[in-house]
Amino acid sequence: MFGELPKLFDRNFAVGFFLPTAIFITLSGAILDPYKFAPSLIGYLAADLLVGTTVLGLLSWVGGIVLLAVNRDLYRLMEGYGKYNPVKLFGGFEKRRYAKARAELKKLDDEYTQCLEAKRDFPKASRTRRNQVMRQLAEEFPDKEEYLLPTPFGNVLRSFETYPREMYGLEAIDGWGRLLAVIPKEYIELMDGAKSQVDFWVNLGVVFILLQIEYVGLVYSFGGSLNGWIVFLFIVLGTIAPLRATSAAREWGDYVKSAFDMFAPKMRETLGFEMPINREAEEKQWKSFSQAIIYRRPDRMPEIKKQEEKKSDSK
Repeated sequence: MFGELPKLFDRNFAVGFFLPTAIFITLSGAILDPYKFAPSLIGYLAADLLVGTTVLGLLSWVGGIVLLAVNRDLYRLMEGYGKYNPVKLFGGFEKRRYAKARAELKKLDDEYTQCLEAKRDFPKASRTRRNQVMRQLAEEFPDKEEYLLPTPFGNVLRSFETYPREMYGLEAIDGWGRLLAVIPKEYIELMDGAKSQVDFWVNLGVVFILLQIEYVGLVYSFGGSLNGWIVFLFIVLGTIAPLRATSAAREWGDYVKSAFDMFAPKMRETLGFEMPINREAEEKQWKSFSQAIIYRRPDRMPEIKKQEEKKSDSK
């Protein structure tokens, strides 16, 4: 989704997948230690720093590959996809948040219109708030209520998935692979670096959930008292992670939106399509192209440049 698969030894893999796994293994070892499942092994690894670090590194690397393999599923779970996804229970909160922002914007728009008609200045406080609400709707929600998802994280992703369609008529997900072919390597690295921050927080959220399950399961299975502070800490950390993932997704989204702004013209040139004469023609062209690639409709492919135009461009 809007990125490349990270290489299994590069910085993005280390940040997004290796590090969360290393955190899980380290904290899991601390949780398991009182139960003495393998005291000799833990003691051996602790005694030899080189061996212990190597084993931890290998386990973290393998765990990172597992997280990478289920990355798309974790994203979709956090976005709210799936018939039995429990986060769907919170979908009403997002609908109310969206409705509240839309209602406030309408009120401020009406006030702005009244000021224009009365030929008086729009109050500074109202202007500032209007800009804030418009930005919130652009960054945190899709363009239409029908595309809302049950979670803030999902709606931030939806906001930049719907951006190129709203701005240009181009379907983002279906056109992304074509766009990647013309984006410079340096810019792809910037986008992937931003996505690795999202991956880190998404995977860290999963880590804290697993640690919570592990801790509670051990206490109830093998005895001992449940430490309320540890449970509370995992709940807090498990709540912070999705919030940070949502915040990081906004920055990643800015890169993705900029990619369509900057490189869609290059994609048009590479595909050989005619240059549209205005914005309306551009929207019609990209919409037609989207229909062609989604539904395998060659009759919807936009017209290509005439041969004479191509020759003149090459001179």
